[in-house]
Amino acid sequence: MIRRSTLAAMLAGGLMFGGAVASIPAAAKDKPEAAKAQGNSKAFAAAYEPFQALANNPAADAAAGKAMVPALQAAIQNDADKNTLGMALIAFGGKVKDQQLQEQGIRLALESGRATPVQTGVFHFFLGRFAFDAKNYAEARAQFQAAQQAGYTENDTRLFIAETYFSGNQPAEGLQYLTGVIKQEQAAGRKAPDEWLLRGLQVAYKSKLASQAADYTEMLVKNDPTQKNWMSGLQVINAISSLDPQAQLDLLRLMRLTGSLTQRAEYVQYVQDADARRSAGEVLEVLDEGVKAGALTTADPVYAENKAAATPRVAIDRKDLAGLVADAKGAANGTTAQGAGDAAYSLGDYAQAADMYKLAIDKGAKDKDMVLTRLGIAQVRAGQLAQARASLQQVGGARATVAKMWLAYIDTKGAAPAG
Repeated sequence: MIRRSTLAAMLAGGLMFGGAVASIPAAAKDKPEAAKAQGNSKAFAAAYEPFQALANNPAADAAAGKAMVPALQAAIQNDADKNTLGMALIAFGGKVKDQQLQEQGIRLALESGRATPVQTGVFHFFLGRFAFDAKNYAEARAQFQAAQQAGYTENDTRLFIAETYFSGNQPAEGLQYLTGVIKQEQAAGRKAPDEWLLRGLQVAYKSKLASQAADYTEMLVKNDPTQKNWMSGLQVINAISSLDPQAQLDLLRLMRLTGSLTQRAEYVQYVQDADARRSAGEVLEVLDEGVKAGALTTADPVYAENKAAATPRVAIDRKDLAGLVADAKGAANGTTAQGAGDAAYSLGDYAQAADMYKLAIDKGAKDKDMVLTRLGIAQVRAGQLAQARASLQQVGGARATVAKMWLAYIDTKGAAPAG
């Protein structure tokens, strides 16, 4: 299970991207303005004057001011009246900390058609925030899009739009949208912040979207291949992907290589999938690494039992490897060669393992995707990165996700494609 601490710290409450909004910045005057002699209707100007006086009083009575609003609305006769009252309610609502008044004012100002382009963008953005807080996600998305179209740039509305999908129980749609945003940044020659990628990974994890989790892990580690990012992505994939034990073993091998094994359950799964009877050398190394990492102890039954089983087996495997390789070359099918490849890999002879996996494929391996995966992994461990890329690119079926992660690892090492 992935730990919350391995993902980006997210805001507790409100939108996940960005902080809370305290006030509407520079969208309206600090104090309600007087009704103008030209433009405002006489009836509205007369009704508005006492409200302006009350609103501009440092000790303004919020309830009294709010009680005057229906009469002011009834007095509106033209767009100038709408705009004046709208801007006044924005200022007064901010002063008395009444969001409902602010929202009412914003809508009036927009309806008047007199808001400046800058104000229009700001107003739509805040209407989006208000709708989001009210859990009206479709409305919030429409308002954020309107702010974007108006040229609003103070906050990145694309991130808020993504959050309307996530909070509106449309994770797949939100991830698709956020992926588009990330690609926009890349196309513009900019690096997307890790926070965006971690947010997508978090959504994929919570929604158990394994394919999208792999996509976001790939983007994350290519963007910034730190040990922490590898751990975050691979732990998510390991937790939610439906992999058979041998495919999971090949994912755990990448977790080991990237320093992503941190939990006892991961080490236990690794030694069980590897099996001390088949991969004694690898099992011994993993057990010792688990102890050094503090995930296992020498008193742990899993450690003790597998250590006892694997220790005598290593010497036997080393002694038998040459004969197994010879048998594989003369065998009618690829089964023996695959076994020889697994034995060589376990003993750390990665070049020999790669040769045996190639032979297994040539002789018609029963599970070609498995052997191709392990050929690619052995080539990675042998430093043959371009060849590994060519091998892993052929992997399909249920192992495609595992191959994709190993290919991402190759990419982070800057390996060129095979010529």
